[in-house]
Amino acid sequence: MKKSTFVFILFCLLSLSCFAQKKITLKIASVAPARSAWETEQKALAAEWSRITNGQVVLQFYNTIALGGEDGVVQKMRPLRPGQPAPLDGAIFTNIGAYELAPESNILTLAMPFLFKNQEEVDLVLEALSSEISDAMKVQGFELLGWFNVGWANFYTKKEIRTPEELKKIKLSVGGVTSSELGKAFQRAGYMTEDVPNDKILQSIKSANGVQGLYTIPMYAYASQYHKSLNYVLNTAICPVLANFVVSEASWNKIPNQYKDDLLAAVKQSEEKFIGFQQKTDKEYLSLMEKEGLHIVNLTEKEIAVFQETLKTDALLMSESKTETIINYEMYQKISAILKKHREK
Repeated sequence: MKKSTFVFILFCLLSLSCFAQKKITLKIASVAPARSAWETEQKALAAEWSRITNGQVVLQFYNTIALGGEDGVVQKMRPLRPGQPAPLDGAIFTNIGAYELAPESNILTLAMPFLFKNQEEVDLVLEALSSEISDAMKVQGFELLGWFNVGWANFYTKKEIRTPEELKKIKLSVGGVTSSELGKAFQRAGYMTEDVPNDKILQSIKSANGVQGLYTIPMYAYASQYHKSLNYVLNTAICPVLANFVVSEASWNKIPNQYKDDLLAAVKQSEEKFIGFQQKTDKEYLSLMEKEGLHIVNLTEKEIAVFQETLKTDALLMSESKTETIINYEMYQKISAILKKHREK
C-alpha cells in the first residue's frame, strides 16, 4: 500500500471517529429553584446522561426566569426563522408551560385542586393518559421524556382561611400573564384572580392592594420568600405540581438511537427519586417557613371535606366553558372515571 493511500485511509478513519464522538449539547431551560433539591437532581441526571453516552450528550440547564419565564422559553424552543435551529433544545416545564407549548395536550386539567388524593392516584392517571399527552406534544414537534412530581401545592394567604367562601373573597394569583386563561377558569367558579407576571408576584403580595393568596409547592414558597408576606398556609395538599421534561424532536433525533432506551431509563429513575424525597422536602420547607413566622392552618376533617366537595363542583364549572378550554371537560371526566374505579376497589 502506498504511503499516501495509507495516510488518506487513516485520515478518513480518524475523521469518522471524531464525527461519531461529536458532542451533542442540549440547552434545557428549567423552572427549578436555585440551590434546591430539584436543581441537585437535575445535575445528577445530566451526569448520568453523560456517563451513559461516554460524554457525548451534555445537558446544560438555564434558569427559566432569566429567559423571560415559561412563555419566553416556549418562544425560544421554536426556530426564530425557517431553517434555523431553535435557541433552546428543551425545557423542564410546569403544567402551565407545557400547556402553552401544546394546548391540545389538555395537561392543565391535571392541576385541578383536590382531583388527586395521593401519589398512587397520580401514577395511575399518568400511566393511562401519558400516550395521549405525548401524542399532542409530538404534533407540535416535541418529545415528552418524563414527569417529575416536585411537590404538592398548598394555598398561601395573607389572612387565615378555613372555608372556600373565605378563599373566594380574596385576590388570588393562579396563572399569571403566562396563562391568563387559567385565571378566567377560576373566575367562572367564583374566585377573584389577578394576572401578575411571575417576576412581579413578590412585589404584588407585598403591596396592600396586591395579590392576597396563591397556591404553590413549599419549595417554591420558601425559595421565592412568599411566606414573608403570605403568613398563612392551608396544611392540606391541593394538587401535585408536575414538571414535564420536554425536548424538541429535532434535538432528540441528534442523539444516537443506541443510547435512547438507557437515557429514558435514567429519566425514569430520576422520577422515582423525586417521589421518594418529595414528601420529605415538602415537610422540611414548611418547617423552615414556620420557624420564620408562617402560621400553619390545620383544618378539621369536616372543613377538609367541605373544601373537597366545593372545589370538585368548582372544577366542573371551570371545565364546562365553550369559549375557553384550558381545563378540558372530557379529560376531567376521564380522570374522574379512572379514580372512581380505583377508589371503589
